[in-house]
Amino acid sequence: MIEAQKPVVLVVDDDAMIRKVIERVLVEGYRVVEACDGEEGLQKVREMMPAAVIADVQMPKMDGFALCKAICDDFELADIPVMLMSAVENTDELLKVYDVGGQGFITKPLNPKVLSARIARMLQVCADRAQLKSQIHFATTTAFTAMSSMSETGLLMETLKNFNLCQTAQNLAQQILMAVQQFQLEGVVQLNMDERAITLNLQGEASGVECAILHQMASMDRIVQYRNRLSVNYPNAKLIVSNMPVADEERCGRLRDNLAIMIEAAEARLEAIRVKATLTTTQNKLVVMNSIQSLTSTLIEIDQQQRLGRNERAVLFADVMMKLESTLSAFGLSDSQEENLLNIVRVGWEQIAATYTDEAALQDKLTAVVQTLKASLDESSSR
Repeated sequence: MIEAQKPVVLVVDDDAMIRKVIERVLVEGYRVVEACDGEEGLQKVREMMPAAVIADVQMPKMDGFALCKAICDDFELADIPVMLMSAVENTDELLKVYDVGGQGFITKPLNPKVLSARIARMLQVCADRAQLKSQIHFATTTAFTAMSSMSETGLLMETLKNFNLCQTAQNLAQQILMAVQQFQLEGVVQLNMDERAITLNLQGEASGVECAILHQMASMDRIVQYRNRLSVNYPNAKLIVSNMPVADEERCGRLRDNLAIMIEAAEARLEAIRVKATLTTTQNKLVVMNSIQSLTSTLIEIDQQQRLGRNERAVLFADVMMKLESTLSAFGLSDSQEENLLNIVRVGWEQIAATYTDEAALQDKLTAVVQTLKASLDESSSR
């Protein structure tokens, strides 16, 4: 193995002979670095970050137990395994190794085969532990990401459900901004409804600059992101977000997809609102037209009845006059008396007829109104 690629093992012992023995045992598979006491050993651990440390228990300045505890208590060094060496092996010694966080223990005099096996085993255990920690970290990160994604998806689904309750473009714009805020974002939304634009931000009416930017978006692609700004552009629904979390690329991608889906759904809901408004207008027009048609029919009937009544009254009066003339002769009245009586009746009739003349003028006006309404109805029916 190339020397530079070998794992570094730091040997800490105040006995130079022991250090050389260990170096000869490990030289084939490791690059051995030496230190003569605990203080020097701790300094080299921090400088070199070795794969493992082998330290004697009894040393001046800082013994092996103190060195091991210092390594294990340091957050940056804690993953480096330490094997302690001692001339004795008893319960008290082993408990001390355990208490200070030692990963291995070997007694002197050293057995080369045992030393090689134990150092290899210690490094393998540490490697397995590091891999497991990495897997746990990955699983935890994945779980949090999934929960975050589920939360964002849930928010999107709730927003789309609320879209169906929006009956006006104003309500729809407010619902979009509420969702943007719940995504912990800031933005401006614009909805175009029958040539009238509703442009809002989280504070209320959008500024002139925001409106100008939204106007420029009409010629842009459907989705455009530049640094931490995102624009989603549909013909009648537009959104600008100013604080996309670009540092979190995965979340940024999820939010981009969710916002695009949301604005596409808003575009569809806006069209539904427009269609419903058109249908409502059409229905109102039909109600008005039906009312006019019914009124016209009634007025035509009234006009016909009144004109017929005028003619009938004239015929009845003429008949009454004839009967009166024939009846007066039976009363033995003189000619002058009969004429006077007939004149009284004629004057009364003329007075009554004068009122009919005024009614006739009103009748002609009513007839003209009826004819106008009927012509309008015929024209509307032919379209």
